[in-house]
Amino acid sequence: MTAAIGTSTGLRTLVGDRLRHADPALLRALALRTRHDVVLDALRGRSTVAAGLSLAAALAGMGRSGEELAEAVGIYEQVLDVEGPRALPSVDQRHLVQAAFLAGRHDLVERGLAELPRLTDAVVSGLRADLANPAVGGAGALPHARWVELFGERFVRRGLAAPRVAADGPCLFDGLGLEPGRTVDGPLVSVVVPAYRPDEGLLTSVRSVLAQSHTRLEVLLVDDRSGEEFDELFARAEALDPRVRLLRMERNGGSYLARNAALEQSAGELVTTQDADDWSHPERLAAQVAAMEGAPGAVASRSAAIRCRPDLTRQWFGYSPERMNASSLMVRREVLERLGGFDRIRKGADSEMIERLRLLGEGALVDVALPLAVTRLADGSLSRADFSLGRHSPDRVLFRSAFRWWHAQVASREGAGPVPGVDVVPGARLPGVVVPGGEAPGVEALRVERDGRRPFPVPRSFRRGLPGEEVTRTAYPVVVLTDLSAPLPHVAAAAASGGPGTVAVLGRESFLRGVEDVPAWHPTCPRGAGRDGVVDLVTDADPVRAEVLVVTDAALLALPALPLPAVTAGEVLVVATLPGAGEPPRDLEEAGRTVRDWIGVPPVWVARDAADQQAWATDGWHLPLIPDLPLLSDLPLLSDRTRVPATPDARS
Repeated sequence: MTAAIGTSTGLRTLVGDRLRHADPALLRALALRTRHDVVLDALRGRSTVAAGLSLAAALAGMGRSGEELAEAVGIYEQVLDVEGPRALPSVDQRHLVQAAFLAGRHDLVERGLAELPRLTDAVVSGLRADLANPAVGGAGALPHARWVELFGERFVRRGLAAPRVAADGPCLFDGLGLEPGRTVDGPLVSVVVPAYRPDEGLLTSVRSVLAQSHTRLEVLLVDDRSGEEFDELFARAEALDPRVRLLRMERNGGSYLARNAALEQSAGELVTTQDADDWSHPERLAAQVAAMEGAPGAVASRSAAIRCRPDLTRQWFGYSPERMNASSLMVRREVLERLGGFDRIRKGADSEMIERLRLLGEGALVDVALPLAVTRLADGSLSRADFSLGRHSPDRVLFRSAFRWWHAQVASREGAGPVPGVDVVPGARLPGVVVPGGEAPGVEALRVERDGRRPFPVPRSFRRGLPGEEVTRTAYPVVVLTDLSAPLPHVAAAAASGGPGTVAVLGRESFLRGVEDVPAWHPTCPRGAGRDGVVDLVTDADPVRAEVLVVTDAALLALPALPLPAVTAGEVLVVATLPGAGEPPRDLEEAGRTVRDWIGVPPVWVARDAADQQAWATDGWHLPLIPDLPLLSDLPLLSDRTRVPATPDARS
């Protein structure tokens, strides 16, 4: 099949008007989540500068090589030289100084601090301290004592004592320390510290908990089956204080199973957690307890943190150095027990718990917006490896979409009637579900597991291999690769006719949407895979085999997010969708090339519906309809999709 619909061309750096044909919004979406050297010539844009900044963000945010980082810095510097500071939106001003620091261009960082007016105080404070950090070795490095003062300025400005930093530890992060300036009484707080194969950072973490001004606490240190070689380190941590109690898991199950095991043996009225390599300010527990006591109806609190690398520099490209700290979550013990504890999965359960707690009513969760911890940024950690600029891993997108769908269902059943939009749950920006009027859901309604079954699906990579978990299938008659945010109301019905294991849905995003945020899975997908569903959801990392792989839109493969999915197939059907009014054309040639490179077979092109079939026929291409193919005769996957008029000049 020939392609007169569009051809691929290389993106180039910002020189004159060489990017004038790239649509800024689409280029940003493409560049942030796909190979940066691909864009459709057919797109038309408005701003060379916006396109260049999008490319720079992609090159720096992917973190693939020093050469690409240097290229990104060159683009930022050229925009600043030619267009001036006003040409850089606030987020790109932050990106410029962060990329420059990471590339060792301290001169450009200094220039940015002097000329860029939209940098936040947190960014400016962090960069000034980082430039002075003697471990970095730049021209602006100061003596250790003076740098420590700069490092602590952010704490002092927020009314907190600044930490000290010893220079002789394994790394600067493990030199953090601070004695409490007061003693505070209050309810017993159980602090759970799960650890798997820890290093010396475990002692830093536990010492910071023991140095709290809120002294009525117990520390439940959980060894998540690290192995005998770590016994000595755990023994040293337990020996730090009589308030430390060591618990050992019989099998490695992850931090959330460790938290739940500690909850069963804890005695505190309040329960909180501490990551095994982080540091907490002495006022952390006292501030969170006070926030809960001062807010009627509060059942939980959390606090903010400063993110630092082991050398105590704060630059993680694309992100502010300060954030709300999920691992600081403090919950009333009674509520946490009635909720059934944390979801028994590998990762993401703290984020789900935070949003679940919000369902208990306005003010149920109170935030303390003070930097009461320093969290360690280390490449390759379980959760941080899933995040880069503008991207969440597909597994996290599925998980977030699924648990928010369940939250909406609970709110609809238990609250004051249906939640508006419950069948079309807003995706990436939905912070929680608010029930307008009436009562919030009861605590028991929000238990994740009842009768040994969970209400929403989780990605395979999140599962722990525990008894009673869903059966992990490795082969399906049909796998449907579709726009993850598009409705597929007939898939579940079709799968039900064939029984569980008939159909799996692999969701990907279409870059033709031109959106920067990753959209959520459409609610029809988690519904079909929920407690009583029959459709399986798979993601890029799942190595499953399909007899037939159905691709509902060639755009999903013309500009595919990389790496390609692990799915293999015997046959691939690709819908040759004609572009509608206002839509960009699809590059069918590139989509076909992707199929051949990925699956190793040429695609079978099919028509979406009879109207498309006729349009192709008039152009000499006789494409079968999906329902005409034997394995798909009962799968009218696309018949409900809204038809848009085909453009007369589309060809394939």
